[in-house]
Amino acid sequence: MKSNVANEKPRFTRLSQACEPGVVCAVLMPHAPILVPEVGGKREDAAAASREAMRTAAKYVLDHRPQTVVVISPHSPRQEVAFGLWMDDLLQGSFSQFNAPQVNLSLPLDRSFAEAIAAEAQTRNLETWAIHQRALDHGALVPLWFLAEAGWSGATVILSLNHPDNDGLTALGEAIAAAAKTLPRRVAFIASGDMSHRLTANAPCGFHPRAHQFDETFIQLVRAGEFRQLARIASELRELAAEDAVDTTLVAGAAVNWHTSGHRVLNYEGPFGVGYGVAILFAENLASTEIEKARANQKEHAGAILPDLARRSVSEALHGSTARPPAPTGDYLPPPRGVFVTIRHRDGSLRGCVGTVTPVRDNLLEETWRNARAAAFRDNRFAPVTAGEMPYLRFEVSVLHPPEAVVSEAELDPRHFGVIVTAGDGRHGLLLPGIAEIRTAEQQVRCARKKGWIGPDEPVALQRFQVDHFEESDGSKI
Repeated sequence: MKSNVANEKPRFTRLSQACEPGVVCAVLMPHAPILVPEVGGKREDAAAASREAMRTAAKYVLDHRPQTVVVISPHSPRQEVAFGLWMDDLLQGSFSQFNAPQVNLSLPLDRSFAEAIAAEAQTRNLETWAIHQRALDHGALVPLWFLAEAGWSGATVILSLNHPDNDGLTALGEAIAAAAKTLPRRVAFIASGDMSHRLTANAPCGFHPRAHQFDETFIQLVRAGEFRQLARIASELRELAAEDAVDTTLVAGAAVNWHTSGHRVLNYEGPFGVGYGVAILFAENLASTEIEKARANQKEHAGAILPDLARRSVSEALHGSTARPPAPTGDYLPPPRGVFVTIRHRDGSLRGCVGTVTPVRDNLLEETWRNARAAAFRDNRFAPVTAGEMPYLRFEVSVLHPPEAVVSEAELDPRHFGVIVTAGDGRHGLLLPGIAEIRTAEQQVRCARKKGWIGPDEPVALQRFQVDHFEESDGSKI
């Protein structure tokens, strides 16, 4: 089939051998406008975990130093058989239709890479067409907004799907991969997609009692790295769920040749009746290893100051000081993160523990400063901490990673994961990992239910999370 975008093979320029070309990472990101803070307004907190997971995914993409970002959106204009390529020099759009016209985006088109994709598609008997002079849809805007927030301002390509049930998804992914190698480019691929739109009575497409089955199946397959199997999810289940994540994720899988290095689900939730899943689908091995080592070193160095900061916050409060925490530096401390501050007697017994899953302050230092005082003075299980006790107390700080949904207790491990147990009416209980008395997942869930005033037989949703844990040395004093 003849392409309407490129009729001849474009001219390519060579990339330095020091920078390996190809699709170096692929992520799945939802596209609900409410995840953008200026759009979500007061409702954004209900999806705070998704928003933070989007920020994690965006930073992960930029850590891989892409030269071009490719987004495939299920809401971009479609033709029956052909795949669309946005071909204006500036890719622009705003959230005006979501009552936030001040939130807009403009990114440069990587025209040569778009043309290369069209040429590679043509060799695979795929048809493409050029999309001109249209504002970007929210399927492209939402993921790109998070990338731009993380610092992306570079060359971008946006694709649309053909009509459902037409072939070509795998071939399109292969065309993207081939173009990245031939041109060459380091490419980050973003699959934009939401899962079921029918999880609750107030969901956009109404409620269906089986809709949750699609989300559970989808998340299980992504977590297992079985991307090819997404195509085998029953069409009836996909249709009743009103999902738009399978096709874009299949293109992503083909673009990375179904490799799954570094894959993991960052978060899943459905606070507004729509399933939002954020996942790393693939990450280049070498880059991933280097990134994780760098982050571990940075975390160990930067996070070590947090217990002392928690102590100083309580001490300043006890002395009536109006001092504030210092400004954060580096990469680890500035982002807002959920934090729990734990205060213990020298013998290890608990003296107070309070924290936030969803951050309420602008950065990690301010969150720790706030929660240290809450643990010292507002844990209603204990009397407020006094100045005379301070030399005999130890402070610990747990920095939360974004929670991820699990479907059963079999996916829990109280040594490595904390747990959040949530009832249908919003009651929830949380337990941090590494509690000596908690040895089994069953114990962990039972204690979390008790903390959230949730009965032992009430249906609950389960989430697990990891923490970065920091403790004071034995010699810490005021």
